[in-house]
Amino acid sequence: MDVKRKEDPEIQTLRHELDWLLRDQVHKVLEEISSILLECSRLFPSRPGHDENKCMVTSQRLLLNSANGSNGSVKCMVTLVGDRISEGDISFKHKQGKDNHTYKTTINPEISWKLQQVQDATNFLYGAINTIEEQEERQGYTSCTQVTLLLDKVIDSLNQGRSALAFPKRKSLEELVYNRNMQTLRPSVPNDVALSFYVHASKLILSVYHLGINASTHQTDIISRNQVECSVQWLNEALMLFTLALQRCQQLKDKVTLLEQIGSGS
Repeated sequence: MDVKRKEDPEIQTLRHELDWLLRDQVHKVLEEISSILLECSRLFPSRPGHDENKCMVTSQRLLLNSANGSNGSVKCMVTLVGDRISEGDISFKHKQGKDNHTYKTTINPEISWKLQQVQDATNFLYGAINTIEEQEERQGYTSCTQVTLLLDKVIDSLNQGRSALAFPKRKSLEELVYNRNMQTLRPSVPNDVALSFYVHASKLILSVYHLGINASTHQTDIISRNQVECSVQWLNEALMLFTLALQRCQQLKDKVTLLEQIGSGS
């Protein structure tokens, strides 16, 4: 006699929970994640197709100081507007022959210094927002795989966006010297000097590199480096929101994966 094995009540409960998760909770959690990302996007320059009126980008006048509190050999005051430095006054000690003197330059307001890291973070952020919006426009979620693939894509975008701000890429000597942003400086800096503005987590940093001939290799190399920095509140807020959204994505993914594994193993 063919007797159908009755499904374990615990397995039935898990199946019901998985159905409920796909039908109801995935959408709610993604709405929450979208809200976090939209709040984060207000801190960055807006993108076409998104509400520019909600953008909170304003110009900030920032004084960059030496990290150890000393007067140092570099002084800098800039105006930061989202992903660009629109104005700036920079001075640094420069050795010419046997004498040291103070060299002064400015950032031309007509040619802003572009912060590629912030531009990259903005692009990855809007990539995550668009990924969720496109999926939410479709009719629901029918499988764990569908949800996992979506979350993997969002998590990848958010990780890259956060990393763009938190972990600045090390530039080669050639990249420093031939950086197009150097063209905004008026007057141009001496040939044996290179400047670099970059973001490291919640800080805006200016590094001034002095170049010379390396006695060992007989090639041009960095002889010394001085830097000044300033904390930027909105960068700190952006990193916190990136992290919060990543945590919510990972929590949802872990829950979906666990229920799928239990269900498939039953």
